[in-house]
Amino acid sequence: MLRTIIGGAVVAVVAGVLAIVGDGIGITALWPVLLAAGVALVAGPAVASRIGSFALGAVVGFAAMALDAGLLPDVAVAGAIVIVVAIAILTAVAALTQGLLPLWASLVGYAAFTGYYGPTYAESPTAFLSDAPVALVAVLLAAGVGALVAIVAELAGVGVTRTEDRQVAAGEAV
Repeated sequence: MLRTIIGGAVVAVVAGVLAIVGDGIGITALWPVLLAAGVALVAGPAVASRIGSFALGAVVGFAAMALDAGLLPDVAVAGAIVIVVAIAILTAVAALTQGLLPLWASLVGYAAFTGYYGPTYAESPTAFLSDAPVALVAVLLAAGVGALVAIVAELAGVGVTRTEDRQVAAGEAV
């Protein structure tokens, strides 16, 4: 319970600071930061693996939207093809890295980018080249902040990287 309280406190402090200074550093929405912090704090591979996978998903989301914006007609089938190919790429990377870059984290990164930039794209698809890179940087910056939150939380004793560690901490037999 103490780990949860410390982790939540670290996330709350960072979110509060970003609510004040976020616009100045390019973070205009907190939800990508909270997604990245959640990815970073969850049990699993190392923080760098989880955040790297999140970043990979965001980059694949950017590439998928670039493909959709630049090469394909604006029809539902084209969008479906793009998302299927993007998920296939993320799945292949997760499988080839044997989970070092977990699929779930890359899907969250993909969703973070497309959710963050999607409304802007819908308003002005022709501004992709000027708007999308800025959105990608904002989401990657959010991933960096999420990683920082996890690192601070781990230094404070919050980080649990494996289910076995949780079981040992709880006094259960592994």
